[in-house]
Amino acid sequence: MIEAVCFDLDGTLIHYRDDYSAYVQRFAERLGLEGHLEAFRQVYPLELTREGPQNFSDVIARSLAVLGLARPRGLEGFCQEAVAAYAEGVELLPGALGTLEYFSRWPLALVTNGPADMQRAAVEKVGIAGYFKTIMVSADPDVGVRKPNSEIFRITCERLGVEPSRVLMIGDNLLQDVRGAEAAGMQALWIPKN
Repeated sequence: MIEAVCFDLDGTLIHYRDDYSAYVQRFAERLGLEGHLEAFRQVYPLELTREGPQNFSDVIARSLAVLGLARPRGLEGFCQEAVAAYAEGVELLPGALGTLEYFSRWPLALVTNGPADMQRAAVEKVGIAGYFKTIMVSADPDVGVRKPNSEIFRITCERLGVEPSRVLMIGDNLLQDVRGAEAAGMQALWIPKN
């Protein structure tokens, strides 16, 4: 029996409508990384997936440090602009609101990986925060673990006040959403990408 439902965010409820690779290239060029673009493209995704509390500026600062590059002045302001630009490019997937409405008979949670400021800006932009009893962003200071780590699912169930076996996780990533939730004792529904 289901008593609560969790949703993934990216690829399940929202998507970035433009080319994310082009977005990364634009901010890398604005940082003056033209000569280091390929190296940055390799380092950035690795830094993005580190566990622990972080905002987008933390990811960029670590990426620059790995490349042996100095942290530019005004990085915080630049990163705030980049987060706002990302959020502007986010939109709900078709049927997302109807799905949230349907499942709103149960307490809902959002469980997502990514920099805290970036993920929260995306949620705010599409206006879905009100559907959720709790929003779990992996990089929030009070979370600090990423899917598929079962700890993020355990914390989510605890915040929902529901035993994991009675919670359904819905997501588009078989490893992070489905296997991670199942490892925590939850039920899971995989929504494969078309």
